[in-house]
This record gives sequence, structure tokens and C-alpha cells, in this order.
Amino acid sequence: MSNADFFPMERNRYFYGKLLTVRDFEIEQRYNRSKTQLFNRLRFGAGVVCGLGVAASDDTTLLIESGMALDYQGRMIMLEEPMLRKLQMIEGQESLLGQSTGYLCMAYDETDIEPVNAVGADTGESRQFNMTREGCRVYLTAQSPAYQELLEAAGRENVTVLYASNELTLVLSVPSNVCGGQEFEVQMLVVKNEKTPPVHFRLDGESAFVESENGRVCMEFSESPEEKRRVYTAAFTLRARQLRDVDSKLFPSGGELDLELGSHRYKNYIEVEAGVHLCSDQADLDARVRTADNLDRRLLGRDIPIYLAKLELINSAGGVFLSGVTDLPFGQALGRQAGQTGGGGGPQAVTTSVRSLEYWQKPDVKAVYQAATGALHFDFGIPSPEQYDYAVAHGTVDLTLPGGIRVNSRVYSDEIAHGLGPGAVDIRLSVEFEDKASGDETVLLYGSSEVFKGKNAPAAPPWAEAAALVYPERGTMRIGLWLHDSVDGNRLTVHYFAQKPERDTSRILAQRKVSISVTPEFSRVSCRGTLRFEADVVGSEDKSVRWQVREENGGAIDRNGIYQAPELAGTYEIIATAGVDESVTASAFVIVE
Repeated sequence: MSNADFFPMERNRYFYGKLLTVRDFEIEQRYNRSKTQLFNRLRFGAGVVCGLGVAASDDTTLLIESGMALDYQGRMIMLEEPMLRKLQMIEGQESLLGQSTGYLCMAYDETDIEPVNAVGADTGESRQFNMTREGCRVYLTAQSPAYQELLEAAGRENVTVLYASNELTLVLSVPSNVCGGQEFEVQMLVVKNEKTPPVHFRLDGESAFVESENGRVCMEFSESPEEKRRVYTAAFTLRARQLRDVDSKLFPSGGELDLELGSHRYKNYIEVEAGVHLCSDQADLDARVRTADNLDRRLLGRDIPIYLAKLELINSAGGVFLSGVTDLPFGQALGRQAGQTGGGGGPQAVTTSVRSLEYWQKPDVKAVYQAATGALHFDFGIPSPEQYDYAVAHGTVDLTLPGGIRVNSRVYSDEIAHGLGPGAVDIRLSVEFEDKASGDETVLLYGSSEVFKGKNAPAAPPWAEAAALVYPERGTMRIGLWLHDSVDGNRLTVHYFAQKPERDTSRILAQRKVSISVTPEFSRVSCRGTLRFEADVVGSEDKSVRWQVREENGGAIDRNGIYQAPELAGTYEIIATAGVDESVTASAFVIVE
């Protein structure tokens, strides 16, 4: 941020006889506002002061609580009352089309109001505004944050984006100054979406100043299958060697990033530009930190918005829908929002997400606590609106026409079963006839045949009306036919189409049942040999699988399904468990010879 926005600090000097113009009053306002904003930015930082929580009211609507925040220029952003908005009513909603994630952002805004006539103004400036209203701009964007700028404005140092894709982003931050012989913390920001499988990564490389047995630094992280947060920080504690006044990189020769996302694996050598200075003692460390803590550093991030929420999205022909909401994903919070605790345990990040359940499922809530970061995440499951399935049946009834004069005569069928059992059903009827104009093609008439009377009509259906009586308690019906005019032949065929809404939970569940299969189902392998198994999950978008060997000494199998046979011959069972449902399993058997 440019210091020119705050400096030089000049205020009016008043004296008797001074001519006051618009410029003087603007300087008076600017002086007081600039000092307040500068104090806010330097003393408190930027983020939410109170309120401004975000939740999904339904799958297309967001609820934003009233509250206040300070932006990165020290300006107060106020939302005076709760805001309930459909996605399509929020600025920037068009950017979410075709995206799996998006962000709800807030920024300072002001609007000129109360137009008045400016007496004595120059030509063309006679129309002015009497007041300026301060407020906020709430908008949507699919663009990911500039992570380096965002984290550096929050006080992080040596920020490097190690990996970035639609599924996952990893951002490393390393302190610039550490004390020789003492521990220091390296942090990895993890940003993923709802469909990202459990994350496992390993960052490894040679380091000249970090204590280790082999001269290498290895930071390895495996995400818990119960982890529901979309944004969090993984922390690694390292210890510096007992060196003094040494400048070095964390990985002078580069590092190796080994990343696993479900069945996908990424491995690459990367340059990590993280320069670290080893201080001789704590006093030296404190002095360097104070020197670096200057105005330029404190005023970073002028145009960064407040990220109120990270949105997980579902795109369909009907538009964009919400599947999850993560409140304050990057921890931009101040005061109580940042987690003030009476026990002095430091900040605690509390995040929430919402997932949609089937309508027959009960509401639930899960809490995940990460001891390493002190973060607490609540995952709320909300049942979706009730849905119905429909059972249908179709059949025909032949009605014999009376002899003699048939004009204005009526015929009825016997009581017949419609095939959907007891209960209310919806019946649609059509009369079958052969269209002479189309070469005796069979045609079905729905509705009134009066529509097709006339010289230009494409067909000449019989002048007849069909109706039905339904007996809900017996699951039966009678069909009647009213003949307005003479009809050829001595029989007419009536088609019926019956439809019945039902809520057969067991049948719906069976249609959506998750299943898993393993190949090869039976196989042979030599002692200490290897064999690859593959699992296919059907009925869920989550294809992740957890592998295990039932027998204690039956060998080992990794997360990719690679089986290592033991030295002892025998028959062993390999079990695959679906990540989406632990009760869904499948087995394969291997004979070790």
C-alpha cells in the first residue's frame, strides 16, 4: 500500500480572517479520517470485528449476518442489518457459471446521495450531491485469492505457492528470522474443494541449518478421512542448528514435493525461495523482527477484500446451486472473532460447512478438532426438501358398442384393477382409432375431438369422450365412453395411463445404493511378490477407497492398492472399504505360494 494515502499529515491552521473554501473542509475531513484509518490498520489489522457470519439458507440463498469489519486501508465496513440474497441477485454471480468453487467477498463502498442545486457553482457543476453514504459492496467471484499477497498482509513471510490446481492449492510460509538452537514453525496453507479426496503430501530436501539425522528436512502430512474443512493450515515444527549470523535457504538445492490425491499422484522437484537468517540469540532475533516491522510491511495489501465465505458449487441446467459454505476461510478476523480465550491458549479458528442430506435422513452435526492448529470445524447436515417418486401403469380396455342408433349413447366397462394398488391415482385416457388419411395408421386421441372438426383438420377422430371412476380403497376403476355421433365398427379401444405418487424409502435407497467391487477377485503371487488391486465404486461421486489385509501377518497394501506378499505362504483376504460409506466393503483373495 502506498504511504502517500496517509502522508504527509497536514491539518488546517485557523486564524481570524481566514477564507475557508471547499478545499479547507476536505482537508479537515481527510486529516481526521486518515489518522483514524492509519491507527486502525497499524493497531488492529484487517478483518471481521464482529458478526458477518455466512450460512446457506437453502441451496440458492445466502444469509449474511449484520456486523463490522476493517479493510486493508483501515476503513470501517458496516452491514447494518442481516442480508438474505439469492445467488443470482448478488453482484458477480455470472462468474460462477461452470465453476466448482467461488468466494463471497466484502469491500468498502461509498455512494453520493441527496442531489441539490449548487448556487454560485461554475457552469456544468450546478448539480451536486449533499451527502456521502458509507457502506459495503458484497460480491461473488470465482477467482482464487492472490495467496502470497494475502498471507504477507497477515504477517507471514517467505510465502511460496507449491502446488495449484482446481482440486487443491498448497501454500508454504517460512519465517525469515529464527534463533539458532531453537524450534521454529513452518506452515502450509491447504485449500481444497468438496470433491477433493483425502490429501497426503511430503516435502523433502537437503537443508544446511535444520537439525536432522541425515541432513534432510522432511515435512509429511496425511489428512484424516473425517476432515471436513475446505481451508486450513498444517504446521510443522523444526529445530535450527546451533549456528550464528548465517543466511541460508530452507532448501538450497530445491525440494521434492510428493502429493497423493486419492488414486492420483504428483511428484516434482521445485525451487523454494525461502531465505532464513539464523540469529545468535533471542535479543538478536527480537531486534531483527522490530527492524523488519516497518510501515511498508504493515500497510501491505491495499486492495485485498474480506473473504466472508468459500462456496462449494453445483452447476446444472437449472443454474448454480450451493453444496457447502465455509465461513471466513482465510481467518480474516479480529478481536473475539479471532478467538480470545481466557486460558491464554492463543487464537482458535472455528469454521463451519453445510451439506445436503436426503429428505428421509435426520439432521446431524459433526465436529472435527485439529490439535496441531487449534482449529475447530463444525459440519452441519440439513435434510433436503421431501421428494416423491411416481409409480406408473398402462393398459387398454375394449368397449363393445351398442347396436342400433349410437348417437348420444353411453357404454361402460366392468370394474377393473389399474395395477397400482389402493390409494389415490391420476388417470389419463385416450381413444384409439385408425386414421384413414394416413393409411389406417393407429392414432391415440387425447382431449376433445371437437378440436379436429373441420375441413382443414389433419385427422378425423371419432366423436367420443372418455372418463373414469376411480375406487381408491379397492385399487380399481371403471371407464365410460360417450358417443356423440355414429362410429364405424362395433368396438372402441380406450388406453389408460395411471400414475401414483409414492414415498417408498427402501426402494429409493436401493436405487441409490453404493456398491464396490475389487479386481482381480482371485489371484496367485509368489512370496514377497507384489500385486496391484483395483476397486470400482458405483453409486457415489466419491471414488476413494481404503485398503487393508484381514490377516495380521498377511502382507501389506498401500493406499494405491499395491499389495506386498509376506514370506509365509497361505491364502489371505484383501478388503476394500468405500470412502463414502464404511459399511460398504468388498473382498478379494490372494494365494501366496
